[in-house]
Amino acid sequence: MSIITRIGTVAIALTAAFSGAAFAADTPVYIGGAWGQARPNFDTVGGAANTGGGITNSDTAYKFYGGYQFHKNFSIEGTYINLGSFTATNGNTIEPAGWGISLVGTMPLSNDFSLLGRIGEYRMRQRMNPVGTADTTWSPGIGIGLQYDFNRNFNARGEFERIQKIGSNTTTINNNANVYTLGVGYKF
Repeated sequence: MSIITRIGTVAIALTAAFSGAAFAADTPVYIGGAWGQARPNFDTVGGAANTGGGITNSDTAYKFYGGYQFHKNFSIEGTYINLGSFTATNGNTIEPAGWGISLVGTMPLSNDFSLLGRIGEYRMRQRMNPVGTADTTWSPGIGIGLQYDFNRNFNARGEFERIQKIGSNTTTINNNANVYTLGVGYKF
């Protein structure tokens, strides 16, 4: 079973478990998912670059997140993010993905709209295939977005995130990535 299938199954199971009568009241727990585009900026001058030239500069990205709102304007959020697969001229692929934790702040703009800001850290794993090398790095992330609440339980988000220092020029390729996503969330 792929990681996407496992995460999706867990998200559905958690939604079903937490949406029962015991959680009928508004709780500070939420989950969500988002889809969009990642645009990394690869540093191809390092010793591990060996790309034969350029690298594709964008691919589909997705993320799943869950959080706990401990204050009306702040929450702590855990995230799994996959930035896609990028192909070098020589056929090698670079695949960054990882887990992260962020402090998310919200500032209401109206009854339904809120401005989001995030700062956090990702544990990113970047693989180069078919070479078979990989790097795991701590990568700081910062972001901004807008959230629209359809009702007290469902919302939609649009976000921009910047994740820095993914990989290294020792065994893969160092890069920073801009990530643009649109997603939906459910608050229990």
